[in-house]
Amino acid sequence: MIPPMPPPRLDVASLPTRVRPLARLSKAWGGATLWIKHDDDTGTLLSGNKIRKLQYAVREAIDQGADTLVTCGGIQSNHCRATAALARRMGLRISLVLRGEPPATSTGNLLLDEVLGAEIEWVTPEQYRQHGAVMDRVAERLRAAGRRPYVIAEGCSMPVGSWGYIEAAREIADAEREHGLRFDAIVHAVGSGGTSAGLELGLRLCGLGAQLYGINVCDDASYFRERIAGLCAATAEIYGLPVTVPPHEIDLIDGYVGLGYGQTRPEELAALVMLARLEGVILDPVYGGKAFHALSQLWHAEPFARMHDVLFIHTGGLHGLYAHAEALAEVVG
Repeated sequence: MIPPMPPPRLDVASLPTRVRPLARLSKAWGGATLWIKHDDDTGTLLSGNKIRKLQYAVREAIDQGADTLVTCGGIQSNHCRATAALARRMGLRISLVLRGEPPATSTGNLLLDEVLGAEIEWVTPEQYRQHGAVMDRVAERLRAAGRRPYVIAEGCSMPVGSWGYIEAAREIADAEREHGLRFDAIVHAVGSGGTSAGLELGLRLCGLGAQLYGINVCDDASYFRERIAGLCAATAEIYGLPVTVPPHEIDLIDGYVGLGYGQTRPEELAALVMLARLEGVILDPVYGGKAFHALSQLWHAEPFARMHDVLFIHTGGLHGLYAHAEALAEVVG
């Protein structure tokens, strides 16, 4: 099946991203060959999986005449940092809704948000549960001040953003042809559902046979199964995509949230350090690090034990690592 033509997007990410085998890690683990797709290579400030989605959403915002982007996330949100950087590159203003309290010292992504001049509204975790309504209120306030806001969903997990990982699925299909293989599985972290939705749609549109496994880093599998299915349905309806993604076909691996979103454990950081020292690949501890730790625990169990080639998607987020310096020091010291 040939995927339909996507909507227009900006051209600011370095695409396509590399796909390569992790030969030393695969030898150390035994069993299947683990491959990696380097979506950490999409840029510097514009790095990671977020910019794939934002290229479509921000193009839509500009086409609609917006002068300000409004979005939300945690204190160390990769999405907020990437949105702020892209806003400034395109000559737009940026307004962020962040969950938590301003720390005494800004580090990592928050420091970059401030350097980029983001307007920040801090909300409590309880208030953040209604982050959509909070962003709508921010947008209304901006309109009253004469500005033209465009609201971007958390993680850019919205129909227009789904195209970012439909596009990534095309790249995976190209990588299979280049390397002469078929991936048995594709593994990635799930934080807001948009990457999953794009991949679920893209794998079907491109006719790929790999089973997609999402490892949720917050909430639980039942929450994300419904969220991802709903986003797939909305995207397919808006853009006339000839595929459906029933909730029961969405495969999520639960049980690896650990201490909660944005928090790490020594065993998760140890897996991150092991990958860095074997392959020179550094993951972020909130998304990729947790997903990789989960994969390391499941590698010799079903279904991975019977596979030949598995693809892990590195979704970026290096800047957020600096906020975990103390915890990392205990692991690497």
